[in-house]
Amino acid sequence: MRRSVLGAILTLLFAVFVWPKPLGAQQARGKVIYQFQGGADGSGPYSDLTIDAAGNLYGTTQEGGIACNGYSYGCGTVFELVRTKSGWQHQVLYRFGGTTAQSSDGQAPKAGLVFDASGNLYGTTSWGGKPGCGTVFKLAPNSRGGWSESILYSFGCFGSDGFSPDADLVFDNQGNLYGTTPVGGTGTGFCGGELWGAGGCGIAFRLSPNGDGSWTKTTIYNFQGAPDAAIPIGALVPDGKGGFYGASQYGGAGACGTGDGESSPPDGCSAVFELTPSAGGWTESVIYSFFRGRGFARNPSGGFIVDGSGRLFNASSDGGNGLGTIFQLDNTAKGWSQSVLYRFSGDPDGRAPVGRLAKGPQNTWFGVTKNGGASGYGTVCSLASTEAGWEERVLFSFDSVSFPEAGPAVDSQGHIYGTTLDGGSQHGGTVYEVIP
Repeated sequence: MRRSVLGAILTLLFAVFVWPKPLGAQQARGKVIYQFQGGADGSGPYSDLTIDAAGNLYGTTQEGGIACNGYSYGCGTVFELVRTKSGWQHQVLYRFGGTTAQSSDGQAPKAGLVFDASGNLYGTTSWGGKPGCGTVFKLAPNSRGGWSESILYSFGCFGSDGFSPDADLVFDNQGNLYGTTPVGGTGTGFCGGELWGAGGCGIAFRLSPNGDGSWTKTTIYNFQGAPDAAIPIGALVPDGKGGFYGASQYGGAGACGTGDGESSPPDGCSAVFELTPSAGGWTESVIYSFFRGRGFARNPSGGFIVDGSGRLFNASSDGGNGLGTIFQLDNTAKGWSQSVLYRFSGDPDGRAPVGRLAKGPQNTWFGVTKNGGASGYGTVCSLASTEAGWEERVLFSFDSVSFPEAGPAVDSQGHIYGTTLDGGSQHGGTVYEVIP
């Protein structure tokens, strides 16, 4: 749950989050707009950010808040950063209590948040709940000016249920919530190492609201492992036909290694899948299998974005020159085809993209790399379509131990926002803003 001892030691060597001079001719501006102190305000933001109509930011921290389950560092928070004339004001909307004798609350949220039409917030925790293996929660504004939390579903730890959800949720037009868990379910194939010994290759699930305020959870698909998808990553995205596209970290028909390094069949190079509603439930199909070599992308870093032409865009943590890519998938007469828009080279442009991409103005994409850049600690970058092709630009390089773990969010003015797991004066993580 906490950072490794080595990571904690490294953070002591880099006390200040510094924005170096940007690379490229055009001046970009960046700053840390909040530093988590590691106590009641939260610590270790792992999630992407959600922006409301007023430009306020919402996210989660996996630690901090109140002590729970015997852990002094806390079970995590939901926070808001309010835009004011004098700057950004941080406030905690909720502090998780974890699973104790007195509570069956969530613990350690890693995913971002989603609003419904009434202004309620929804998200997941990777631990906590009655069995202790993750929850889906709701936060609703109350008459006291605060927020009230309710647990919509607690995941089972073993057996056929999902385990430890860590991806953003998505609504359909009927008010149902959809999401995934990276492990659990009934899949018995090769699942990329079977995280935490939980078994299963992950599930896709639906939560449907009932008239009495309760919610009913349905597993709509159990991922089976290579050659099927395995270990879903990132949010599901609507396909425009009532179903969803998704990405997986492992699985697919492409050979990328063996499960135990010696004799097991391949775990797969990762896959893109589509979930389609049918009369008998839901069907799943792998629409693209990634493969090793030839400069192509593999191992998507987050969920896809679909443009108006039905093309899928994403970043990959591997592939290209071995340091990750930004790529697109096109549905052609011969099936889905991959085009690599950019291959990262490490220094100074960054390596190992993390999290989702964000769509900017004028056919521009924004992304975050976990490593590389001028100082080796990652970058915030843009990729723009020009007459000469796609052009990548480093907007900023992180210049201290910061560990970005989530992709960016972009507001209506084109400002970029994101989080870092570490960094700040107390090494509790930061929220940053970059103005291209």
